[in-house]
Amino acid sequence: MRALIVGGGVGGLATAVALRDVGVEPLLFEQAPALTEIGAGINLWPNAMKALDGLGAAGHIRRTGVRGERVDHYDLASGKELESLPFGPTAEAFGGQLYNSHRADLLDALIGRLPSTGIRLGSRVVGFRESQAGVTVVLEDATEVSGDFLVGADGLKSSIRAQLFGPGEPEYTGVVAWRALLKRGDVPTAAVVPGIGSWFGADRTVVIYPVRRGELVSFSGYVPDVEVRRESWTASGSLDDLRTSFAGAAPIVRQVIGSITEAIITPIYFRRPLDNWCSERVVLLGDSAHPVPPFAGQGAALALEDAVVLARCIDEHRGAPIGRALAAYVNQRTERAVRVLTRSRTNLQVYRESDPARTRARNGRIRGLKRLDPAGLVSTTWLYGYDPRVDRVEPAGSRVVSWPEPGRRAFDLWRTAFTPDDSAASWVGERAAYERLLLGLDGNRGDRTDRLDCDGVPALRVTPPGPSTGPTVLHLHGGGYTMGSAESSAAYAGRLARAVGGTAVVVDYRLAPEHPFPAAFDDVMVAYRWLLQHAGGAQNVIVSGECAGAGLALGLAVALRDAGLPPPRALHLVSPLCDLSLSAPSIDAADTVDPWFDRVALTTLAASYAQGAAVDDGRMSPVYADLAGLPPVLIQAAANEALADDARRVAERLRASGGVVSLTLVAQSVHSFTLFEFLPEASAAIDEFARHAGLREGRA
Repeated sequence: MRALIVGGGVGGLATAVALRDVGVEPLLFEQAPALTEIGAGINLWPNAMKALDGLGAAGHIRRTGVRGERVDHYDLASGKELESLPFGPTAEAFGGQLYNSHRADLLDALIGRLPSTGIRLGSRVVGFRESQAGVTVVLEDATEVSGDFLVGADGLKSSIRAQLFGPGEPEYTGVVAWRALLKRGDVPTAAVVPGIGSWFGADRTVVIYPVRRGELVSFSGYVPDVEVRRESWTASGSLDDLRTSFAGAAPIVRQVIGSITEAIITPIYFRRPLDNWCSERVVLLGDSAHPVPPFAGQGAALALEDAVVLARCIDEHRGAPIGRALAAYVNQRTERAVRVLTRSRTNLQVYRESDPARTRARNGRIRGLKRLDPAGLVSTTWLYGYDPRVDRVEPAGSRVVSWPEPGRRAFDLWRTAFTPDDSAASWVGERAAYERLLLGLDGNRGDRTDRLDCDGVPALRVTPPGPSTGPTVLHLHGGGYTMGSAESSAAYAGRLARAVGGTAVVVDYRLAPEHPFPAAFDDVMVAYRWLLQHAGGAQNVIVSGECAGAGLALGLAVALRDAGLPPPRALHLVSPLCDLSLSAPSIDAADTVDPWFDRVALTTLAASYAQGAAVDDGRMSPVYADLAGLPPVLIQAAANEALADDARRVAERLRASGGVVSLTLVAQSVHSFTLFEFLPEASAAIDEFARHAGLREGRA
């Protein structure tokens, strides 16, 4: 079997090596007269090194590169350390080490695994023809070469991609990178950590690390393109522009920049991965399929992974039509490529944050992550722990294909709530997406909403049509402390109010990471005190909450007891987030099916709210508080969601404290299932809530 490979970069060379190792004859076409790489550094994280091990090329990198022992993040203006991740000692958890390499050394490592007879230099492919019998590439000089299948590894502006799926320009980020290599002796010692040093600033970022046995230092400086004169986009830009862009940087960074005598400038692009990257005999790989911004160090890694997985799929489908192997490869790679692209775009935003308030919020969240995930294992194991030789990425939603409607609909709504564009905008984008989801779930059935000022805390009063003689529901919305609002929760609160024949007050408590603990808790306490004066007494108030709101509701009840204040008539907790130490086994259980909350997402949310506070504080994590003497509590959750054990543990602790508690675990549903009015279990839960509040029948 012969494979035609277009492109002699990292992806093309790796593919040639991988295919040759499984008995496929590779023939690689490169339009340049020589296989060369620009003088710049590259980070090869453990996932990339595992791919190189599979290609038999990792030894060269270990001999010529520099092993990374830690990753340090600093504030660009002040030089103050934001976090230091001890990468070396924890690399075993990822199954490999981090190496910083010269790009040319990476190419040499791959070229050394190939015979020169399989590479045709100075050969520009201008098109291809595909048939049932095979595929033929056409070169610029009209030469035609045939093979069994074609791999397009020709980069960002791939001609193979254009012929397969039509023209389309990559998306420009508006960011350009200054790249330079310096002699180690010309760089201040303090600027070079044994790993990677990154400095985050407003609209700009600097990355510095040693390469080539520590003899050279790689510098990358990312700035808005408006700060670089267009005529300077040549082999070497005007260093005056570079120095101007970083004039406000910490002295150590300016010293490094002062040592640069020559630099290249490259604009930063990306493409959104296609739903499909192949036909029956043609497939895309690396940047041809999914170029990513260089803000997670994964561009070359994805290409290396692609090559290993493609060869593995061809080997596993030997004897079957080649299209089956190509489709299996795309199925294995799409989900991961999307996730890596999203992480890269998110980092592009977060590392260059220019808004002072969001910068403080970002730094606060970093502090929280240092407390909850000091080695960065939770947030990066999915990325660096991946081994393309053996791992298989399960497509999203594949574990619930047997779910009947309407449960599958609710699952898919959670699964698709946050698009890559939303996540790329970090918590600001995800917050907007959460609002979009909730506002699109159901209407308010004619409920009247009025804005309230609860002694400085904003809220909404929701009044369903008809008599309102029942109790007031003080509703605390969910969203993991970083999302949600009174407006997007008003329709659900209206259903709760209708069930008890009363009204609802929805608190617009402050959100993290802009407002860390105890901001949300303090707002809820103020709103409850205000409501005591305006709702006819505590026995006329029911406190309800879902997700983070359920944690706030339980923490509120504990605080009221401790302060000697009258408790509400009852508590209603749905899918409670009551333990920000995230010790619940269900978060990681093999049978947990949760499209939104996994350990990575929960850790980020918890870090955003906790920041510098102790996560076992009873006001933040009431599962650790004394739960004696509380009003009757109804807890509802899905048995298969990540927070199911929070619900179980709270119920157990309430019972052990002599409390009155009812726990309902729905066998198969989604997180905060009561939000989805179309679910039968949601209607049943609202009826149960009404009975818990003291009414015989629900009226949802």
